[in-house]
Amino acid sequence: MTYKRLLTSLASHPPSSSAASNSRLIPPYAQSLPTGSQSPSSSLRPPYTNSVPLGVEARSPSRSLKSSKHFELILGTKNNTRTNPVKWDAWRRDILSDEQLRREIEGRWTEVIINLEKLRGGRNEVPQVAYQQLSSSLASMPTVDGIKSTGLVIVRDVVRDSEAIEWAKEILLSIGERNGKAVYWHPALLNARSNPSILSANSQLSSALLGSSEVYLTASSIIEGLHPSPTIPTSSSNVWSSPQALLSHLTLTPSIPTASTVVSPTILSAEYAALRPLFKSVKSKISFYSASGYLDPENWRLDDSLSSSSSSASAEKGSGLGQETDLDLPHLRDIQIVHPELRPGDMVFHHSALPISTSNHSGQVCLPLHPLLKTSANKQLIDEQRKAFENGLPPPGEIQRESMWQVEEKGHKDLIGSRAGRDAMGY
Repeated sequence: MTYKRLLTSLASHPPSSSAASNSRLIPPYAQSLPTGSQSPSSSLRPPYTNSVPLGVEARSPSRSLKSSKHFELILGTKNNTRTNPVKWDAWRRDILSDEQLRREIEGRWTEVIINLEKLRGGRNEVPQVAYQQLSSSLASMPTVDGIKSTGLVIVRDVVRDSEAIEWAKEILLSIGERNGKAVYWHPALLNARSNPSILSANSQLSSALLGSSEVYLTASSIIEGLHPSPTIPTSSSNVWSSPQALLSHLTLTPSIPTASTVVSPTILSAEYAALRPLFKSVKSKISFYSASGYLDPENWRLDDSLSSSSSSASAEKGSGLGQETDLDLPHLRDIQIVHPELRPGDMVFHHSALPISTSNHSGQVCLPLHPLLKTSANKQLIDEQRKAFENGLPPPGEIQRESMWQVEEKGHKDLIGSRAGRDAMGY
């Protein structure tokens, strides 16, 4: 994400009326000419005014050269279940080495492909609901079942457009001051994570899709566009039972005309995407006269080469199942649609494995606000996240390798603006 390009794109939107935002150095700059009552200078030289203080302060300058910036060496963590290729490879080998699991996976793969075939040529839509009607909508079981089967939902107008855009400006300016380094504990980020409407939307969707409204909130920096981030699946046929299955994003800026996001709006596509790296085609596309032969379940089998124990190379390259890759998903091409336009203040909730592809340089800033069920295992992660906040360091799992990091201001719970926000951060 190029913060300068994103910040410049925000210049075309009306600035906030607050004094703080008017002082930002965001173009277009305001210029004015002297009126008739003023007599412009006859000189073409700028009227510089310089003065040197001669008081006590000038005679005894400070001898301190202490920098206002504090850097600390951060050791990357490999405990993130989303991005740790070693854990993904271990899960993959366990499946391929167990004959019963192999038969179950092969049967489920065939069933998913057959069900996807039934959706071709149909009318696939993304559910949308206004935030003010969210409670009443989720009280209807058919609505909840529709969201579960689709795999995602858009909640419109969770926060005001102007508030979301102002958050984006403040965060991008702060990133610019840090030479492009991400920020995780900026006041604008804390305001978003403690916003009552955002927390309410997260709680309500978590209750409907995950079975519990008691959730923590994972801290992250802003991203550009929407992206899947699957976790290791469970053996259960219910894909919503996977750990951290639900992702939540708040849209902070408008979309641009040249960008688009493509999605396959069915939970079957999430399950297919999770299984796809385990399978390979028997014959290539050029071996068939039509696409149907290539896509036929009989042309796909488990890739036994993946059961090799030599996974260190893939771990170094970051090419595990949990990584974002360009893996081909041929069975989804005829059911893909363009994702509805998102506006500042909207929230998107979707399954973590649901394939979502945003065009490069989309120009739209999103803030991940992923819910995390309040379990004993997740409590440890939130405790680590809270300690990172209090020390001005990145949240656990955000830094994947050794890095010299510019420490942010140390945090404390009084900086979080609501009781619900403090609870979501583990206080």
